Amino acid sequence: MNIIQELEREQMDAILTKRGVPEFGPGDTVKVMVRVVEVAEADPKDKKKKAAAVKAPTERLQAYEGVVIARSGAGLNESFTVRKISYGEGVERVFPIYSPHIAEIEVLRRGKVRRAKLYYLRGRRGKAARIVERSDARARRLNAAWKGFKKPKGEAEDLTQIKGITPEIAGRLKQLNCYKIEQIATLSDDDMANIEEALNLSGQIEKQDWIGQARKLMAELTAGEVPAEDAKG
Repeated sequence: MNIIQELEREQMDAILTKRGVPEFGPGDTVKVMVRVVEVAEADPKDKKKKAAAVKAPTERLQAYEGVVIARSGAGLNESFTVRKISYGEGVERVFPIYSPHIAEIEVLRRGKVRRAKLYYLRGRRGKAARIVERSDARARRLNAAWKGFKKPKGEAEDLTQIKGITPEIAGRLKQLNCYKIEQIATLSDDDMANIEEALNLSGQIEKQDWIGQARKLMAELTAGEVPAEDAKG
């Protein structure tokens, strides 16, 4: 592996620590959540606002839903093309898979196609442009992929107390409804495998002993909670 490949791998890993990349291909219907940065500009005619401080840019998520008609490239340069019908007109958009402007990619429906490029859809309308949904064993397995934990009760806890959990990883764990130290302390082998696959951690949970650290924190918290009667005695 040369230097360029190493740098590309590092950039890919940095993106994968923030979000996952699901398995999808041409014919699948996906929803891409794109980060849009908006900057509020002051009216030049309004003299009162000239002296006012410029507002900080705001970020919002915009959904783009359509059918994947092509997927090309490899590594950091891999991209996919999504086509949708907007107000009766076909609209296409190319997304780099490892773009930092993509917050999430969700597969809504898996299509049954034989071609790697579905450019023929550009000349079709209505029923002729429909794609049959896949119902084989592989499609069922992908559709039944692990979605995360059931949402626990109570406020979120600071998971960054556990060495190895960065604020980025903590944010992605929260997306999986894992934001309690007790949840980390009671992870099963299946839970560990699912989290590592979803967050692309490559054995990080076991190497850094997240479970042992979480149990130690739980023990410290329990020891600190002394009943009032015992404290008086």
